Amino acid sequence: MGARRDADLPDYAIVERREMLRGVGFGDEALERISVGVVSTWGEVNPASVCLDRVTQAVKAGVWAAGGAPREIVVSSLCTSMAGDDRYLLPVRDLIAAYIETMAAANLFDALVLVPVCDDVIPGHLMAAARLDLPTVVVTGGYMSLNRWCGQPIDPLQVAAGHLVDREQGRIDAADFAEIEERGCSGGGACPVMGTANTMAALTEALGLSLPGTAATPGGDSRLLRLGFAAGKQVVELHRRGVTAAHILTPAAFENAVRVLMALGGSTNAVLHLQAVAAELGIDLTPQTFDRLSAGTPLLCDLAPSGTRFMVDLDEAGGVQAVMKELAPLLDSDALTVTGESLGENLRRAQVRDRGVIRSLGDPVSPEGGLRFLRGSLAPDWALVKTSAVPAAMLRHRGPARVFATEEEACAALAEGRLVPGDVVVVRFAGPKGDPGMRLLQRFLWQLAARGLHDRIAFVTDGRISGTNKGCAVTQVGPEAAAGGPLAVVCDGDTIASDIPAGTIDLEVSEEELRRRLADWKPPAPKVKGGYLSVYARLARPAVKGAALDYSGE
Repeated sequence: MGARRDADLPDYAIVERREMLRGVGFGDEALERISVGVVSTWGEVNPASVCLDRVTQAVKAGVWAAGGAPREIVVSSLCTSMAGDDRYLLPVRDLIAAYIETMAAANLFDALVLVPVCDDVIPGHLMAAARLDLPTVVVTGGYMSLNRWCGQPIDPLQVAAGHLVDREQGRIDAADFAEIEERGCSGGGACPVMGTANTMAALTEALGLSLPGTAATPGGDSRLLRLGFAAGKQVVELHRRGVTAAHILTPAAFENAVRVLMALGGSTNAVLHLQAVAAELGIDLTPQTFDRLSAGTPLLCDLAPSGTRFMVDLDEAGGVQAVMKELAPLLDSDALTVTGESLGENLRRAQVRDRGVIRSLGDPVSPEGGLRFLRGSLAPDWALVKTSAVPAAMLRHRGPARVFATEEEACAALAEGRLVPGDVVVVRFAGPKGDPGMRLLQRFLWQLAARGLHDRIAFVTDGRISGTNKGCAVTQVGPEAAAGGPLAVVCDGDTIASDIPAGTIDLEVSEEELRRRLADWKPPAPKVKGGYLSVYARLARPAVKGAALDYSGE
C-alpha cells in the first residue's frame, strides 16, 4: 500500500490521531489503510448539488473496496443564479482551494477524490489538487435533465430571460409562464448547456483528472454512481503506483485541455480558471498560448448556448472522449491520465456516434476555435471574446459607447428602449479589484438576446460573462478600470471599434486625448473596506493572470 503520511510522527501524536479516528468509527483494520479524503459539494444551497450525496457514497464504497479508508468532508458549492450577491462567485474559488488544502494537510490525507459541481467550484477543486499534489481523481457532478413544455426542451437559464420577455410581450400568458417556471429547473446537476460548469467538467476530463465519460454523464444517472465507485477504487491504485496530480497536470495536458475548450466552444471563464490551476504548478498559460491553439483548432461542436444541442446530445454522441478522438492528431497522446494509461490508450475505446453534434476535422462548425484574445488602445493588456457566440454580422463592429456603472442600469436602459442598434454598451469597474470579485454580467446579455438584439448591440466590460451567454461580448478588458485602464475614461459617445478576425479592440480617440484623460483620472474609493472581499480586492491577480489570490507578497 505504500508508506502512510503519518509514519514520521512521534509515537504520542500517532496514538492521539488513532484514538480520535476510533471516535469517528474506525477500527484496527481501517486504521492500517491509507486515508483518502473524499471532498463532497453536496448541499441545499445549490440545485446542482442535491444528488451528490449518493455519488459521494459510491466513491467511499469504491475506496473501501480497494483497501483504502475514506473520510468525507463537505464544502458548499454556489449556483450563479442562486447567489444574491454575485461578487462572491469567483472569490469562492480561492476559498474552496484553501479549505481543501487546509483539511487535506491538517488531516494528512494520503489521496483525494473530489466531487465538485458548478462554475467556480470545479476550478477551486482543481487548484487544490494541483497545490497539494496527492494522488487525486475528480468526479464532476454532471448536469440536470431537461424538462419540456409543448414539445420543446426548457433551458433553465432562459426562463428568466426569453420566457419572461415572451410573457411581458404577450406571446404567452401568465398561466403558461407559471408552468414553464414550474418545470424550468429539474435540479441534480449543472445547467444542461456548455456553460462554465460543463466546460470545466469537460476540461477536467481533458486534463486527465477524471475517468473517461465523466463530464458528459447526467447528474441523476446511475452511471455517475458507477463512475464514482470506480474513481474511489482508482485513487487507491494511483497511490499504490505513486501517481500524483502533478504527474498528470503537465504542460502537455493543459494544451490538450485548451484545444478541447476551443473545439467545444466553451466558456470564456475557462481561460482564467485554467490559468489559475496552471499557476499552482508554475505553468504560465499566456494569451498567446490560447490564441495559438485556437487558431490551430477547429470548432467541432454545435452546443448551446452558441449552438443548438444540449449536453445530453454530447453524451449520446460519445462525450468528451469522442471529441478528443476527433482531435487526436492535434493532441499529445502520451499525456498520462488517472486511468493509469495515456490519453492515446484511453481514446482507442472512444468513437463519435453523431456527426451532427461532433463534426469532423475536415468538416468543422468553424475552422478556428471558439475563443479569441483581442488587444488595442482600449485593452492594452488584452480582452477576451467568445467568437463561437458572436453573430457573423458583429465580427467587425464600430459604434458609440453607452457607459453604465452597473449591469442593472444597462438592463433598465434596454427595457426602456434607450439603446439602439449599433450601440456599444460599456459596464466597467467590474473586474477583480473594482467590483470587487469580478461578478458575472450575464443578465444584460440574456435580456439582449431575448429581445433579438444580440446581433445589433455590442457589449464591453472588464468583468466576466456567463458561459451561457451569446452575442458580441468583449470581456475581461485589461487593465481593469479600477487599475486605471483605458476603460475607466471612456465617455458616452466615444467610438469603440472591434475587429475580432484581426484581434483588435480600440477606443477611437487621439493618443493625446487618451493620455490627458488618464492623467486626470483618480481611482475611486474601495467599495468594501472589510471582510473577505476586501482581501480579494487587495490580493487578486489581474484577469489575464487568472484572477486568483497572489500569496507571494510581491
